[in-house]
Amino acid sequence: MRTFLRIILLIPLGLMAAIASAVVVYLAAFGFTANDIWDGPNGEIPVILAPAFVLLVEISRYALLPFVAGIVVAEIFALRSAIQWTLFGGAIGLGMHLAANSTEFAALPPVAAGLVAGFAYWVFAGHGSGTVVRPAPERAVSVPPAPPTSPAPE
Repeated sequence: MRTFLRIILLIPLGLMAAIASAVVVYLAAFGFTANDIWDGPNGEIPVILAPAFVLLVEISRYALLPFVAGIVVAEIFALRSAIQWTLFGGAIGLGMHLAANSTEFAALPPVAAGLVAGFAYWVFAGHGSGTVVRPAPERAVSVPPAPPTSPAPE
């Protein structure tokens, strides 16, 4: 039951948190403020919805498969480090920047979004990686020596 809940609930929740945090950090890097979120120009749809939707789709499209591969590796080898997840997310962000083949944009927004996404995944699901897949190692039990049946020679 614990495995089922981890696979069905925690890992997808962690992925959603990672993608949402990456979108927020990426949008913050371009200067969207709280006023842009709630008030569109002339009462129209808020300006932030279109870029947020595009970022959500693009991050999900390009980063989801490498991130899922990292999740599988972390679950198999029980990798639970926050630093490992943060650096893994940053590497995916840098990979997305390099895959764009563009020098017009700075590398900082996708790398920062990846770092925050990796940490957000660790908070939800990464800190327990491999707890269900790998059984606890068995301990060697030492048996005390049997007491002598006759008195020792003097």
